[in-house]
Amino acid sequence: MSAEDRAHWRDEVLSARNEGLFTPPGLRPTIEMPGNNGGANWGGAAVEPSAGMLYIVSKDLPAILRLVPDPGAPTGVRYTSGFGLITVSNGLSLIGPPWSSLTAYDLNQGTIKWKIALGNVPELAAKGVKDTGSHYPKVGPVVTAGGLLFAGTRDRTVRAFDVETGKALWEHDVDAALEGIPAVYEIGGREFIVFCASAQAGLTPATQGAISGAYVAFALPAARRTTADR
Repeated sequence: MSAEDRAHWRDEVLSARNEGLFTPPGLRPTIEMPGNNGGANWGGAAVEPSAGMLYIVSKDLPAILRLVPDPGAPTGVRYTSGFGLITVSNGLSLIGPPWSSLTAYDLNQGTIKWKIALGNVPELAAKGVKDTGSHYPKVGPVVTAGGLLFAGTRDRTVRAFDVETGKALWEHDVDAALEGIPAVYEIGGREFIVFCASAQAGLTPATQGAISGAYVAFALPAARRTTADR
């Protein structure tokens, strides 16, 4: 983070309201954490009913919100607010990583079984800074009967995790950033998983490029289901 970013956001944060998790937005700027664009608000969950397990993708991205009068309101006073996302000049969050996580909840016990950072930021990974979580995940996992949990992220990588431990068992890079929830189906006794690779990977206008989107399909081997074939 640059000195200019640090000075600007220090003043913004210190002058904003922060009265706990459920502080509502008002006429004075209000800090939200994990933010109105954070948490587990994008349908990013998979359930394994037989085991009583829930696997969910969550995102930590604080926001500063402020209500302002809507000049287009037909009658009376109406207020509106933007997303208010807090990002610095390089497009990253004001807070430290991990920025997105994959968590396994044991619904039988009401406990967290494991939690890992999901994905990386390509610009940081190239410098050796990994396990930060993807900055804008917008993805959901799928779980298979063979004990695998699949998820794709905007670092252009598809990963398979062990449902028991969260350990990454396999990964494969594709040509574009991944987004959305994969589709799972079976043909002739063999299981297939299809991902949508058509998201923007760049965090700032200067790092963004044209998207060459595609659907990418993987097949689980018929004999054993611990790795994946493209």
